[in-house]
Amino acid sequence: MFSIGEYVSLLKEEGKFKILTFKNDKALIEDEYGFEREIQLKELVKRREIPLPINFQSKDNKQEQKSKAKNTSDIPLIDLHMEMLEVPTNNMNTHDIFLHQIHVFKKFTNKMIQLQHPKFIVIHGVGEGKLKNEIKLLVNGNNGLIMHDANYSNRGVGASLIEIIKSKVSAF
Repeated sequence: MFSIGEYVSLLKEEGKFKILTFKNDKALIEDEYGFEREIQLKELVKRREIPLPINFQSKDNKQEQKSKAKNTSDIPLIDLHMEMLEVPTNNMNTHDIFLHQIHVFKKFTNKMIQLQHPKFIVIHGVGEGKLKNEIKLLVNGNNGLIMHDANYSNRGVGASLIEIIKSKVSAF
């Protein structure tokens, strides 16, 4: 039904995805930003081009070119480093700082859900991984969120991409 290299859509999600491989009843797909994930075959939908009339003219070719040249700079992001949050830390211990970072993450995630963004990037830093692990626990506890390591070449290993599945997500 589907073939490797074919572009497909997903049920209940927006975007264009390329099939990379198959494994049992799942496919490994890549989104337009280069992020990969496994998805059930029953969630895939064949794409077909809609023929346009010969005299059809695009309203704005520049907008079309911009959409083809999408990159991760189009994705909203939050940097959870305390110096970026502009909070004076001189009266805060490390636990209070950690709790504040988690609070800011939840607040930002709720805003992305409210604004119906399909994905966002969170910069948590490399460190010991405590903040990243806590964010991962929060994301895994919400059926409508999926967490991936952000593209290494753009963000390093101290960032993650959070995908929002609008039909399943609930706010924190």
